[in-house]
Parts: sequence; structure tokens; C-alpha cells
Amino acid sequence: MCFDDPIYLDRGSFEDLMVDTDQHRICWMYHDILSHPRIAWLFDKYAGKGTPIREAWTTMAWVAAGYQEDSFYLLFKWYEDFYDPPQRSDLYFVEREGPDGEIRVRFLNRDFQNKLERRELAWCESFPVRVSQNASYFFGDSKFDANPVGRILQLLGRNAGRELECFDWYFGRRSDGEKSRLCATIAAYFRSVQAIREILFSLVASDGKTPEGSRHMRADDLLEILKPVSAQIDEERLPALGRLFQDLADGFFDEPSRAPYLSRGAGRALTDRTETGELRWLRLGRQSGRRLLRELYSRCAPRSVWDVFHRWQGEVYYTVLRRPLSQDLPRGVYLLSRFEDQTGLDVTGLFWLENVTVGVAHLCKGEFFEELLDLLLSRPTREAALPAARPREETMVSGYSYLLQEAFEQYGRGMG
Repeated sequence: MCFDDPIYLDRGSFEDLMVDTDQHRICWMYHDILSHPRIAWLFDKYAGKGTPIREAWTTMAWVAAGYQEDSFYLLFKWYEDFYDPPQRSDLYFVEREGPDGEIRVRFLNRDFQNKLERRELAWCESFPVRVSQNASYFFGDSKFDANPVGRILQLLGRNAGRELECFDWYFGRRSDGEKSRLCATIAAYFRSVQAIREILFSLVASDGKTPEGSRHMRADDLLEILKPVSAQIDEERLPALGRLFQDLADGFFDEPSRAPYLSRGAGRALTDRTETGELRWLRLGRQSGRRLLRELYSRCAPRSVWDVFHRWQGEVYYTVLRRPLSQDLPRGVYLLSRFEDQTGLDVTGLFWLENVTVGVAHLCKGEFFEELLDLLLSRPTREAALPAARPREETMVSGYSYLLQEAFEQYGRGMG
């Protein structure tokens, strides 16, 4: 079977997904082919809680690329009347285990909402609306009965070999980061169709002529769902289309935005002044550090942003240079971080925030980060108390830079 146990989201994890949706760090797209009640019923039966869904309800599907390679989110909105807000929404995470591995589907359980106060509950329940607003931002307000990828497939057919140039023009004056997210979600669109085909054939093969327990999921009905796929997209092209648009996403945002390489000399300068106390470091609280790192990685290295349901385990230290410490170390805010990724490995990184109002962030290269962080972990360090931003507020890098420098002033000056 392709279905695993649900993932139980905590409040912070779901807030991350909400904020990523609001701030366009993740791109959502309406999915015409998967907007079929029998597909949503299928997911509910095998991956969800099996809660009752009324016969009269219909559904709309939405897809977004996940941060992990070859993964995506599916959101089903259930309606009694399309002119009213949805009566319910179901969220799933789907991934392929390796390039030729099996599809795994997991329901993202949000039972934590049962303990929220009315105001916070209302904000969380606005998620389906925010998904629609996000999709409109990226793809425009289009009629849902039109094929959302028809124009895209036509462009591909007319621009073979010039896809990156073509879609650079097609997506207009958006940033490369947004163009990358657009292409990643289009790749997820094609991969999700391929995944549904595999799931349906797997169920028919395992359950026989009549899958158990639902009059909505006879084998003939399941296979009938595949007909619109054949009419709109050549089934054999699905894997290639998914790879093509993922390559385009990587082409728009192939490498992290990096500062110049920080030499061993720069590392010795930071380490020596840290040991003598000349350079002061502060440690960010867990929630502040987690929130800030998501912002920085989404700007500098989007593929390194861990998935929404991954629990945060890590440390973030920072210092402020009022004047250049060396040719390699210009003035600004430096953040040194370590966190555990989804494979259990430690990831260490050094960010430099330029001391300018536009909020430019860079992910630095260097070979001394581990040693410097081990030194900081071995010394008593004061914790910086940043204002607790509400999750619905958008805090840009320039805003974080100001807050970090303001907190730094409270505990004494850095260099300069």
C-alpha cells in the first residue's frame, strides 16, 4: 500500500506552512485533474481519519512543491456550494522514496487546533483562503474550468531547447526565487498526476475488482478517473515533464546566494577575538532562531529549508561588526547556526546580513564554522530576547537585521 500513518503537526509546524504561504516562500497551484471527489474520498479512506463526507459535497484540489526532493503537498477543499467557504479541508504530504522508489502518502493531522483560542483558531482555519490567495498571486485569477497547464504545454512545444529563456520571459519581472518556486510547483503538478496513477493501479491490483468498504471506489470507477489525464497529457510524458520543470526550477535558483569565501584567516580572526572576549556573541532563543533561519534559508538556499513538520533542534548565535574586521569580514550581522536535518545529520552555516536597509542576506562558504560553533557551545553566552513576532506578520531580512542590532546594543557593543 502507498499510505503511511498520519503526521501529527504541532502548532509551530503548521504556522510555518501558513507563513510560507503568506510570504510566497511556497507556491500553490489549482489542480484541475485531481479536483475529483473520488480521489479525495480515496485519500480520506486510506490516509486520513475516515471521517464522514456528505454525498452532496464536491472538492477542489491544490498542489505545492515540498522542500524535500520529489515531494509535494495536496490540499482538498470540500464544498457544498462553490459560492460559500469550504466546509472542510484535508492536507496531505506525498513523496517518492528515491528516484525509482514507491510513492508514500501521509495525512497531515491538525488536531492541535482543538486546543486553540477562538482568535488563533480562526487564523488557522483561514488556511484554505490563503492558499487561494497564494495561487492567485503566482498564477493570476483564472477560471477554474480552464486547463491551467494548457498554455504552458503549448509554450514547451514551441520552444524546445530554449525552455529556461522561454519561461524567464513568460513569468515576467518576478524574482528568480519566485520563478524557481513556480517551476517547482508545475513539476509537482505533473508528478502528482503520475503518483495518482500509480496509487490507483496499486489499489486495483491489491484490492481486486471491488476495493473493500466503499461504494465510491469500485475498480471501474477508479480507472475512469484516469481518462481526463489521457485526454490532456500524454501519460508517457509525465515523468519527463516533472524532471524538466524541476530542472528549470534549479536553473532559476541553481546555487545559494553566497558571500565571498571566508578564509582560514577570517576564521582565526573571529576565533581569537571570541576567545579574548573582544568579540561578543549572543544566542537566540529557540523560537526566534527557528523563525529567522527559515527566512534566511528560503532566500539563500531554498532546498535547505526543512519540511514543515520537521521539529526544530538547533542553535543560532550572532554578533555585530560595526566596522570591517578584515578584508574577508565586512561590517554587518553574522549568524552562526547548527540544526539537525531530516536525516539526523547536523547542518552548520554562517550567514552575513549586510548592514544596509535593503536587507541583503548571504550564505557564506568556509571551513572553520564547526570549530567556531564548538567554541561558542563551550562558553556561557547570554540569550538575546527578540520581540515575539506574531506568525501572520511578515518580517523581512532588513527588519531582522534591525532587531538583532537593537538587541545587541542592550548587552554591550561589538567591534567598533
